[in-house]
Amino acid sequence: MSSLAIPTVSGDRSAIPWSEIQTEWRDREHRAARQAISEVEGLVIDDVDSLLFATGSPSQKSADDILEKAFAAAADAPDGEVLLAMYLYGRCLEKWEQTEDYARIRIVLVALKNIAGTLRPDGSSANGRAQLFSVIVGQAQVMTNAMGVEDALSCSCPVAMGTRARDVVKRLDALLEQERALDDDLHDLREVLRNDAATSRRYYDTIAAVADAVCAFVTQEAPGPTDFDLALNALSIALQGDVYESELRAHYASLKALRDCAEKPRLRIDDAEVVYVYPFALKGVDGEEAVERALDGRVTEALHKLGLGAPKARKLELNDLWEPRDALESGYSGVSIELPRIAVTTTALDEFEVDAEVRLSRLGNHHLRVRCRLQDAGVHEVNQALRRGTHAMGEETLRSGTRTWTKFPHYAYDVIRAIAAKLGEKQVGNLNATSHVVLAARSISVQHRDGRTSPAKLAEVEEAVGATLLFHPVRHLATSLEEWIRYPRPSVKNLLGQQGYAGDLVARTDNTTVTFMPASPEWLVDEYEEMIEFVASIPPLLTQWEDQAWSLAKELDKIEQSHRQDISIESLREKATGALVLEQDIRGQLAFLRSPALCRTLAQRQFLDQLWKAAGLPALESELERRLTRLTERQGRIAALVRREEQKHAERFADRIQILLGLLAVASLTGVALWINDAFDVHRGAWAWGETAGLAGAGLFVVVVIAWARR
Repeated sequence: MSSLAIPTVSGDRSAIPWSEIQTEWRDREHRAARQAISEVEGLVIDDVDSLLFATGSPSQKSADDILEKAFAAAADAPDGEVLLAMYLYGRCLEKWEQTEDYARIRIVLVALKNIAGTLRPDGSSANGRAQLFSVIVGQAQVMTNAMGVEDALSCSCPVAMGTRARDVVKRLDALLEQERALDDDLHDLREVLRNDAATSRRYYDTIAAVADAVCAFVTQEAPGPTDFDLALNALSIALQGDVYESELRAHYASLKALRDCAEKPRLRIDDAEVVYVYPFALKGVDGEEAVERALDGRVTEALHKLGLGAPKARKLELNDLWEPRDALESGYSGVSIELPRIAVTTTALDEFEVDAEVRLSRLGNHHLRVRCRLQDAGVHEVNQALRRGTHAMGEETLRSGTRTWTKFPHYAYDVIRAIAAKLGEKQVGNLNATSHVVLAARSISVQHRDGRTSPAKLAEVEEAVGATLLFHPVRHLATSLEEWIRYPRPSVKNLLGQQGYAGDLVARTDNTTVTFMPASPEWLVDEYEEMIEFVASIPPLLTQWEDQAWSLAKELDKIEQSHRQDISIESLREKATGALVLEQDIRGQLAFLRSPALCRTLAQRQFLDQLWKAAGLPALESELERRLTRLTERQGRIAALVRREEQKHAERFADRIQILLGLLAVASLTGVALWINDAFDVHRGAWAWGETAGLAGAGLFVVVVIAWARR
């Protein structure tokens, strides 16, 4: 596209319903703009929409190509290019309301920026349009910075959130100044643009004030009064009628809750270990084979090719709680693959390192574990530590070997995929929770208003400020900084029951487990951690078994329903036997996982059972049982089909034998007739005809008898 030569007939321009577009804009709706741009001849609006809303994200090149064609068509319509640019900007905002797919939105924004770089205005009027087009594109590009603010929110980082919000304000101020300097033209369009920039500016200016207030709270040395008045006043002046209004409500509620509890005693983690568990199973290869192939170096080779330095595989060293009671049956064991450490740079530019390890189990419940130490951490740092291992966390910088990632789940996905690919199989994950966070606290303190700290008692851990953080699951989307302050008071169930000591606690949520054992030795804490991680690694294994049973049951269904004649009895028998073996194998493995023989003592087994129940595994077991029952039914029907086919085959064989015997009998009669002829020298015609009739009658008799017998 080489020019921005747009016809400037006033009547044509006024046909664009800018006032209606502005009204819809505040609700992130763009029906009027879409209708207007759809009337441009040669412009396929569905292609433009597909960039953001079709299945699958486009490549940068395909996005560039689609927009180049669209803007070429729009160039022939009055104000078509500025209308299309506004439409694209609005649709990007709409997409952002629906998804966290920042990458896809960025692709479209980059394509729009590339288009702007190709414009070559001809004449003063076209030059004015080009400047306006530049403002629209510039305002759209601010979305990249705005998404960075939201990412900082997901990271629960008030420092980055405040800095990025102020940067958005600065950029919008510059664009507003640029818009005011334009020629006096296209008032309606410029009003839409100006109102959007002014509204966004007020919002992000308020967000910066909120970030400053939260930052003051989290950096307090001790509980005490905090001045939130400036931020609360800014929040109370809501942006009426815009989608930002609802988002400010969440910030207001959280900030008010923080103010109300600012002087109350709050928890502080003196010393804890945080482990991120990423469970998986390997479809098509059993645990024994996976472990043996890992020990021979094939898996470490794949991880080395991934760019992870030189991983080391060794026999998995576990607590002796897993030593089986029955020496004839092997228990939980496997291989440990030590991965290079991961360097983390946060949005606040803090830096630290964490350990990473893959554990492949002979039972088939594998997991990647990422482990770090948490010391002298306030509730803010604990919140970030719990979120960091999940998809809920925003983008940080992770480095290991020669590779870089933005989230721990992305790192885990690449590592697990490399292992599965090397073993030639497909990975199976946990659909309900792709990760599990374990916070094993050795020491927790309570901070008081007067600056004192005291060792936390169990009741204080469950009730002080921060309890809602420890005993609620990590939520996928953050609506405000430190939003845990608004979670309802937790109902804490201690899974230790009678197994632990007084003052000890283990509590589990959907995707977190918190342990607090202030008076227990390290080896005992490690024992509980191993059991917690073991149960967290089970769901993908149950999912894999369920998938195996379901897939084979569907295959048997197809065989039965199609009445295929090309399948031999041997193949049918093999399918039925395979289904029976699979069903018995799964039931046997599941029985072992639930057996007292899995661990050494009854108390350990009881704790595992409590974890099993808290993890929601009985529901997965019920679904697995339903699949196995269906498989058993299909196996029984195929087995019955095999028996029927075998019976038919036996009957056909018996018929052949009977016919053969009948023929032999007739042949015997023929032999008798020949003997009589020779012995008595009987060769008369009448006698020959009689012999023939007799033999025919005998043959007919044999056929009738066989037919009657088959009835």
